[in-house]
Amino acid sequence: MPRRRPAQQVDAREDLGAALERYRDHHFRRTPARRVTNDHSALAFIEESGFCSAFTAGLGVPSMREAIEGRREPELPHHIQHDPALMMTWRLKDELPARGAVYYGKVIAGRPAFVALDLLPAFLRLRIAAGGYRKLYARGLLSHCAKLILDTLVRHGPAETKALKISSGYAQPNRRAEFDRAIKELQEKFLAVKVEERYDPFTYVWDTVAHRWAEALREARRLSPDAATERLLRRYFAVAGFGNERAVARLLGLRADLVEKVARRLEREGLIRRGRRVSGIREAIAHLTIFD
Repeated sequence: MPRRRPAQQVDAREDLGAALERYRDHHFRRTPARRVTNDHSALAFIEESGFCSAFTAGLGVPSMREAIEGRREPELPHHIQHDPALMMTWRLKDELPARGAVYYGKVIAGRPAFVALDLLPAFLRLRIAAGGYRKLYARGLLSHCAKLILDTLVRHGPAETKALKISSGYAQPNRRAEFDRAIKELQEKFLAVKVEERYDPFTYVWDTVAHRWAEALREARRLSPDAATERLLRRYFAVAGFGNERAVARLLGLRADLVEKVARRLEREGLIRRGRRVSGIREAIAHLTIFD
């Protein structure tokens, strides 16, 4: 658990909203002194944070590109290949997952993100529907294209994007958008994961999460939904410092009722304070929960 500076210990002259953003600056590594500079510090950042977006800042979770820059929400340059932070993030998203050091996929607000291995079972417990993907499809909760992609991966093992397009019948140019939505859907549901990027020619290789992360899945099955939610919320509030509970539920793909139930428990423990309004904070459109 990262060290913290409780909100109530800020200088009395300091605006609480500014203090909370400064808290995030420290834990999100949005300062020159704490910025990510190499692979070792990148992995340490992911493990401290528990999860972080790869490229997108401003979501309410740490961002790898932002941490490499060492400042808040840096703008993208016109020519992205001239952005060292973006290029480093692009390399890390290939190399760290390939080593099995982190999980990577479109799993935080539908955006590419890194997940630390200690929190992966909690995500798997809460995001993978019980009964397997075929039952999910039968209940109308998985698209037809996504089901066909998983059929191929389950039967034949890891496959390149082109092979999956052909096997699923979505190789035509006018069906590309539907295929891309299905691939994103499978990542968000923790059913399929990119395991390799090949550059000659450029393509992705995909596998099932059940095959690639079998041990994490076994650990996930030993967790109750409450315990998994608590594991994620404890890390989130310790790192982010504050958040709107409903927004956090949407961001992390959690059930809102479970988030509220666990948040009440954490409030009884004195870990967080709920129902605060704070000026100058975008999430303060609704009541905030603050790490105490």
